Amino acid sequence: MLRAHIEAGEEIGLLFSDIRGFATYTKREGDRAAYRLARLHEGILRERIDEYGIVIKSLGDGIMAAFEDPLGAIKAGVAIQRAIREQNREEPDEPIDVGIGVSCGLPVMSDLDFIGHSVNLAQRLSDLAKGGQILVSEGVRKAARLPAGLDYLSLGERILYGIGSEPIFEVMWLKEAARISDGRDRVTLVLTEDGTLVAEFAKDAHGGVRDALEELRRVRPDEEGAVTALLLRGMAALAERLLRPSWDGFGIAREHPIGKIRLDYRRGRLRVRTSDGTLLLKGVRKEEAEWFMAETQRIKGASGFE
Repeated sequence: MLRAHIEAGEEIGLLFSDIRGFATYTKREGDRAAYRLARLHEGILRERIDEYGIVIKSLGDGIMAAFEDPLGAIKAGVAIQRAIREQNREEPDEPIDVGIGVSCGLPVMSDLDFIGHSVNLAQRLSDLAKGGQILVSEGVRKAARLPAGLDYLSLGERILYGIGSEPIFEVMWLKEAARISDGRDRVTLVLTEDGTLVAEFAKDAHGGVRDALEELRRVRPDEEGAVTALLLRGMAALAERLLRPSWDGFGIAREHPIGKIRLDYRRGRLRVRTSDGTLLLKGVRKEEAEWFMAETQRIKGASGFE
């Protein structure tokens, strides 16, 4: 059916899903735990994808799927995120964060795979998506009319590796009241109308950089010469300062009931106190923080937490 759609000039939908922080999890918990997590992720995704399309291939910590139209890909993405959210509520000690990217087009179809710009675009959108996000291309936004309860949010243009500048849109599948991000857009807090604060974390883009910095720090004078070794270590120290994260809060759960949340703002930093720790967002503008805090108080009042 997919081949027939492509040959008829009808654009199909393409979806990539990727587990956030999988490399870090593997390093911390070991290969067996990572394998179990990947199998759990794949099982959840396959069940939802099969309702609307087909799985093309498993990528270890992700999946590629294809659909007869872009709307089918979005519906599958929403079903996946809702299922992941339910799984995390049932197993809060082993949460899964999944980023999803969706594009559409007329890729070249072989027996076992698809090749083309739309494939690359969907994968790059998945790489960009935070845990819990569904990011789509402009083509998808134009082609897929969303059903009631879903909406598009423009995120502006982003530079995607190997592709260039592209308009990006997020499918808003939660009943959002407000959202706020840190200065580098690494973490987004979503306040829902049902009284939940959801933290969306970006993919660990600095993991490889940190490994490279460790290699620089370990350079010995007898290998590269004293001056070169000193310069390399100095470069590592400078890079580490420049790459300091714009948020702190490792170990913070992804979702929290709003009644247990405390917010305060000082000098560009929004502090979120939760039952299991503190999340600090840096580079937050004052007016955005004040609005987010006001909306939080409104939802607390409506939910009877004040």
